[in-house]
Amino acid sequence: MITYIPFLKIKDNEINAIGELVPNVRKSICPFFDYPFKPKLDATVFRDNVDRFARSFDRHIGRDNEFYLDNYDLDDALTVGQTHNYYFLLDSFSRFPLIPVVSTDRSFKHISAVSDLKVSKVIKNNVIAFRATPEIFEEYKVVRGEIDEELGSIFSQFEEIDLILDCRICSKLDSASTATKIASFSKGFCSDHRVRRVVVTGSSIPASVGDILKTQAERVVQRQELEIYRATKAIHKHQSLIYGDYTTVSPNYSDLDVPPEVLQNVMTAKFTYTFGDSHFFIRGQGLKTKGRNQYFKMAEKLCSQEFFRGENYSSGDQYFSEKSRGVGKNCGPNTVIKPSVNTHISYIILDQVF
Repeated sequence: MITYIPFLKIKDNEINAIGELVPNVRKSICPFFDYPFKPKLDATVFRDNVDRFARSFDRHIGRDNEFYLDNYDLDDALTVGQTHNYYFLLDSFSRFPLIPVVSTDRSFKHISAVSDLKVSKVIKNNVIAFRATPEIFEEYKVVRGEIDEELGSIFSQFEEIDLILDCRICSKLDSASTATKIASFSKGFCSDHRVRRVVVTGSSIPASVGDILKTQAERVVQRQELEIYRATKAIHKHQSLIYGDYTTVSPNYSDLDVPPEVLQNVMTAKFTYTFGDSHFFIRGQGLKTKGRNQYFKMAEKLCSQEFFRGENYSSGDQYFSEKSRGVGKNCGPNTVIKPSVNTHISYIILDQVF
């Protein structure tokens, strides 16, 4: 039974984080993957990355379980030859049981890509997802006609719809009022359509960690996305209301378009760890000035916290524990993503009470 939807960027570390989950955790999730934003993304780079990520899916995740696949962060003008980027993305992953994603803020080309691939039976799944962000789920009756006009035809090609209510970065949203809007929109949408599940998601993590803490600092940040979900659940009794979040990676994450030598000048060491209703952030100093050895000391501090769950909890926790003892290679900005995501997902399934 699916009880949690982790929203991830479709990158090697996130794919590997899913692959390292223990079986009982893995079977309880349905991941939602977005292709990450990158300034001036080149079509050749996009094509090669998609091909590589699809192969990585085969190795680390397999072809048995559903997942959502979206291009929310991509420029609609991006094409591979004459092929729209979403058509190429869906077609490249067509050997997997993917769930395509549509919305009223997507182009005709995006919608046509899903429709054409469904008609040709390249997309075999009979479920489609409708993704509504705050400006869309503000009031259902205002956008009801637009939904019917733009998406009614494609909805009819699928047997069921998964409604995704995506708050994006929600740290400044009021949980009660946001939940009221979500519940009202969901009730209206569900009365008009065959809805399989309703997913409420969001994140309290900004694109830059510098927005929440300075260097050489620690901070605990409340997971407002969890409060919004709880408030929604209290007033909306849909038979399949499911919690989602962006794990430990911001919805507004983007691949930096800078050379590696420049990256060292702008990146600082950091860890993110989820416990209770919060995220724990610990930030070091610049990688160029203080190097990567600082990760070992930071891991030692993380693992000394009373909320650290121990190295046997997940592969992510084992990673942090090993680094706290100076075991293995130095960490880096990319290598810490996999363990953070892995232990977050494990915690949500094994211990979190919604």
